[in-house]
Amino acid sequence: MSVTEYTTRLTIVSAHDLPKTDRLSQIDPYIVIIINGQQFKTAVKDDNANPVWNETFYPRVLRAPQGLLMGTLELHLYDEDTFSDSHVAKYMFDLATLTPAQLNVPLTFNLEYVKDKYKSQGKSPTITIKLEGLVQSFNSLRAMFSAMPGFFTNDLEQACYIPIQESGGLVYVGIEYEKSGKIDVKVYVTKPGVPLFLDMVVLSGQQYTKVRRRLYREGRPICTGVLAYEELKLDDVPLHVDFNQLGLIIFDSTPMSSTNANAVVSAHGWKGALNFTQASRTLHNVELDHQNQEIYMPVDPHETMLLVDYDKNDADIKLAVLANPATADKGYDLTIRGQSVNKMSELYVPPVPKLGGRFHVSRLYELDDLQYGTRFEDIEIHRYRLSNPRQYTIQGLTRIMG
Repeated sequence: MSVTEYTTRLTIVSAHDLPKTDRLSQIDPYIVIIINGQQFKTAVKDDNANPVWNETFYPRVLRAPQGLLMGTLELHLYDEDTFSDSHVAKYMFDLATLTPAQLNVPLTFNLEYVKDKYKSQGKSPTITIKLEGLVQSFNSLRAMFSAMPGFFTNDLEQACYIPIQESGGLVYVGIEYEKSGKIDVKVYVTKPGVPLFLDMVVLSGQQYTKVRRRLYREGRPICTGVLAYEELKLDDVPLHVDFNQLGLIIFDSTPMSSTNANAVVSAHGWKGALNFTQASRTLHNVELDHQNQEIYMPVDPHETMLLVDYDKNDADIKLAVLANPATADKGYDLTIRGQSVNKMSELYVPPVPKLGGRFHVSRLYELDDLQYGTRFEDIEIHRYRLSNPRQYTIQGLTRIMG
C-alpha cells in the first residue's frame, strides 16, 4: 500500500481543570506531543490549572490512498519540578479516526490519569487542540512531479519549482518549505522583459489580497540553471487555506504609457523636500486626507493617483488604482528605474472608499524598503493594456493538497 506524506498544523490550545501534584502549589504544566516518531514540547505554564498555550507545531503525517491518516497522536501532560518532572495524564488519538469535519475546529479530549493518586481530587482534566490543513510534504511533491519536463528542486532549501506547461517554462510556481513547517507559495518569471502581467488573487467572495513583488534586474538563481527576474509571493498564506481558492492570472500586456513621479508632483507645485504640513499648504489640485496624512495627485485622469503617505515622518510612495470601467482591462506598475525593486500590491474586493467616499480604490501598489534619498525622477509609473487572460489555481498547478 502506497502512502503520501503530508504536513499539518497542530495547535495545542489549552487545558482545563488540571490537578495538583503537590500540596503547596498548583501544577506547572506542559504538554509533550508524539506523532509518527516526531516529538514536540510546549512551554511551561507556571502555577496554572487552566493553562492557555496556543502554541503551533507542524508535524508530518502519513495518508493512505483511501484518504485516511495513519498513526497515533499522543498527548502527555507533565508537571515541571525542580528535581524530577511528573507524568500526570495522557490522551492517545488514532489519526485514522479523524474525519474532515474535525479539521480546522477545536477538539477537546478527556485526559486519562497515569497514576490513581490524582483521582481523589475530583478533577476532570481536558485538553483542547486543533488540526488544520493537510499539504503534501517536500518529499511527496518532489516524487509526484519528478517525471515532469522542466521540473526542478532545490533539495538544500527544500523547494519545488513546477513549470506552467503552456508558458513553455517561462513561468514557474514555487512551493518552498520553511524549517518551521510553514510553506511559501511563489510565482517566478524566468526571462527579463517579457510582455506578461501576472497577478495572484484570492478567488472567493469579498477578499483582500496582498502580494509581495520583487524585480531582479540581473536575475536571481532559484535552482541550478534557472534565474528568476520577477517574483510574486502571496503574503501570510496559512497552511489550512483552500488552495483551490488561490488563483494565478497571466495576461498578455502591451505598454500604453510611462511617466516618472517627478513629472506628476512637479505639475502640482512640489519642490524640494516637504513634510505633510508644508505639502498641504504648497501643492495645488491635490486631494488631502488630514487624518491619515495622505496626499493624492492625479496621474491618469479617472484611473490612477500618486499617493504620498506620511508614515511616522517618513513618506511612502504608492500608486492608487481607482475602481471604474476604465481600469478594468489595464495593468499598472510602480518601480525604480534601473534597480532591483521590492514592492507590494494590495487588491480590494469590494473597493475601499477613500477621501470621504469621493474615490474608491481597487488596488494599491507600494514601493517597499525605499532607500533614503530616492528621487521622484527615478520612480517610474507604467500603464499597460491587458488581454488574453489565463486563470489557474495553485491547487490545479501544484496538487499541493493531493
